[in-house]
Amino acid sequence: MMDLEKLRELWNTVRKDKRFIRLVFLLGAGGIALIYLSTWFGQKEPLPQETQTEEALAAGDYQRQLEQDLRRVVRAVTGEPDPEVMVTLENGGEAVYAEDRKEDRRESGGETERTYVILKDSGGAQRGLSITELRPKVKGVVIVSRSAADPAAREKLVNAARTALGISSSRVCVVEGG
Repeated sequence: MMDLEKLRELWNTVRKDKRFIRLVFLLGAGGIALIYLSTWFGQKEPLPQETQTEEALAAGDYQRQLEQDLRRVVRAVTGEPDPEVMVTLENGGEAVYAEDRKEDRRESGGETERTYVILKDSGGAQRGLSITELRPKVKGVVIVSRSAADPAAREKLVNAARTALGISSSRVCVVEGG
């Protein structure tokens, strides 16, 4: 109980001190000013180079990763230090979005109404709720290698690319170069 009395006396003394009240007031006003300023400087206008969609960026990254991985496989098969590899994609991939469905079951067939789940961010921008993203499909591959003149090495490269990328051998082109 004695400690509680001391705390009350200390609180009453500090509360009556005008410097303490001014300090609390200034800190509160400063906090409000910072919150207000953050709304002005927190949002930025999109730059022209940011107009590419996330899917296009993801497809480009995916393509580069496939090329790097396949280049590493070609190096392991042929032993050459700098084979050229190019992967082309059929599309940029596809996002699957969450949706609500309402089915009207009537005698004459019925109808299904679909609406997508929309999210709003703090800036008011809207976007669909993405459940999953499907990777782009590989359209074809070109491998330029010094070892391609040898039919056995060419077959190894075709089989390696076919297996690594899950595509048919008709989509793999191996040519001699260098």
